[in-house]
Amino acid sequence: MKPTSASGEPVSPDAETVTASDVGRELRRLRKAAGETQAETARIVGVTRANLTQWETGKYLPSAHNARRLDDHFRAANALVTLAETARSPHEHLPSVLGDAGVVDTSRSLLQVFHTVGAKLAGHLIRDADGKPLGWRHNLQKDTGPKALSTAYGINTMLLVGDPYIDLHTLAEDLYRLQSDHGWRGRAGGKRPETTASVVDALFRTSTMSADEGLDLLEGSLDPYSRTRPYLLSAVLHTAVRLRPDAPLTDRLIDALLAARLDFGGARLWPEKNEAGLVAPEASVVHTARSVVVLRDVLCGREDRNDVREAADEATQWLIDRSHADDGVAEDLERPRPDGEGTTRIIIRHFTAAWVVQALATAPFLPLPRLNRALGTLWERYDADQGLWAWGSGDLPIWQTLDAVTALRAAALAAAGPPLSPPGIPGTTP
Repeated sequence: MKPTSASGEPVSPDAETVTASDVGRELRRLRKAAGETQAETARIVGVTRANLTQWETGKYLPSAHNARRLDDHFRAANALVTLAETARSPHEHLPSVLGDAGVVDTSRSLLQVFHTVGAKLAGHLIRDADGKPLGWRHNLQKDTGPKALSTAYGINTMLLVGDPYIDLHTLAEDLYRLQSDHGWRGRAGGKRPETTASVVDALFRTSTMSADEGLDLLEGSLDPYSRTRPYLLSAVLHTAVRLRPDAPLTDRLIDALLAARLDFGGARLWPEKNEAGLVAPEASVVHTARSVVVLRDVLCGREDRNDVREAADEATQWLIDRSHADDGVAEDLERPRPDGEGTTRIIIRHFTAAWVVQALATAPFLPLPRLNRALGTLWERYDADQGLWAWGSGDLPIWQTLDAVTALRAAALAAAGPPLSPPGIPGTTP
């Protein structure tokens, strides 16, 4: 069976116009030709119906593992796998330098960078004596054991680069073993909503967790402290939107994130924290950028939220007007201890440039000069020898590579103009 386009014509696997929507249409055609409902196909293949719906509507691509299972089920003779991989492989070139005129430097392909990232992360994977994959450590240069959070980061990065290299489902299943009463915790114990959100995201994207279960876990990870920290709110909201954009929890998180803003010279932006007794708080570039990214995600499924659109637009303009470097920053979180005896200090580092790139890439009009500056800062942290991103101290945190890959893919998609964009869609130059 040959993949078909919306008009019913065969789609060449080499075509540059293959998208997630093309994969979704072919998947839906195969399912209907087999006379199966979504629920039946999902049960047979071993995924959730919600995941199948997202694939058929073109919202997300099935992983290589799931594309193979679907292809085998429908006896598509590798056509579905080829189509999915063609759509997944970023034909766009990496916009490492974007000129004022919107010219994209194509000296290095995004596909090459992503393949390198996947191979390097596979090499850093920790395995047991029998070769079974166990996960990743937080700092890839340290000699420590795997952690739930860093393994979730690794899974999500592998899903982004498009070739898993390893069995991600084995890793996802192992994450369940590390679950506690309130989701997934850090080394200090206690509730860690940002950790739970990342793990739930990885489990949902690998079809090993349902949306309902994920939402329950997100709800249980939150506490009053979370409402004072935009980082925690945006991290949990990011996953909640993926699980179910119209869930009550998603709405509450949206409202809480909007309420976390402060007025800075007439512009409502996000500080590092919003709690009583603050003295001279400052608007935070990274927290504002992170909030913009998740609010744009909200708008993809909730166009009725004009308050969300206005907040994202106002913050985006502030980011565009910024002239300072998008340096990485560290955030000091003081979380209550599980035993109730005081608090535990947790240092969270943020890759500011990567989040600014993502925020600018989702703007209604692409601000190319500003995006160029953020991309330049992002590439300054790239370690060519390691094939991954490194912190200023020389550490090799896995989360930084995830942030970079996410940002680069968003920038490439936003900057793609003819002939990479479908006919009839104008270029991206404002």
